[in-house]
Amino acid sequence: MSDKPGATAGMDAAQEDRARAETHIPIDADALFEFVSDIERLLRLNPHLEIETCQRMPDGMRFAAQNETTGRRIETTVRVETTRATRSMVLRYADGLKRATTLAVERGDGRGSVLVVTEHYPVIADAQDPRVAEVDRSLIPWVNAIRRHLLDRKRWGWLPGWRWWAGRFMLGIPPRQRRIVRMIIWVSVLEFVVFLFVAAIFWLERQGG
Repeated sequence: MSDKPGATAGMDAAQEDRARAETHIPIDADALFEFVSDIERLLRLNPHLEIETCQRMPDGMRFAAQNETTGRRIETTVRVETTRATRSMVLRYADGLKRATTLAVERGDGRGSVLVVTEHYPVIADAQDPRVAEVDRSLIPWVNAIRRHLLDRKRWGWLPGWRWWAGRFMLGIPPRQRRIVRMIIWVSVLEFVVFLFVAAIFWLERQGG
């Protein structure tokens, strides 16, 4: 992972298309930047990206994954360029239509900070071009998932085992299985609440009798 002052996406805006998403997170900007600097964890937070293999490299990583939004398999090397002075990073992809992803952490108004994620693509003038099918449509769900994870971490991180559960176990399984696990947990909680409700009614009836 390189640390280069003034690193940018390195592309002429007139020769590329961009997709941009941002979200306000009530966390200090430096702490947020440290969090997003873990690229593997960041990619695993994408709810539509099933990571198959991930190998860290001196200047980034190499990974293979299945993208649910495009139905395509991704296998590429990612070079990571970090600019700590401006709290920004560029992920440059060696393969695929997407050229780069830029992440920038800005100080928000008042408390917290703003995470801005921009994805860079070559210009495709023809809407019928088959490459259009390769455009990743998981950007907004990904940014929302990052925000949700950080809010949950702030709220529940003090619980013993929570960080292991949410940050290691859950992120270590495919997104589809994560959704199933969450559904099972919510169903179990609902069943327990119903049990308590029925038990309370039974107890009140016995008291009244």
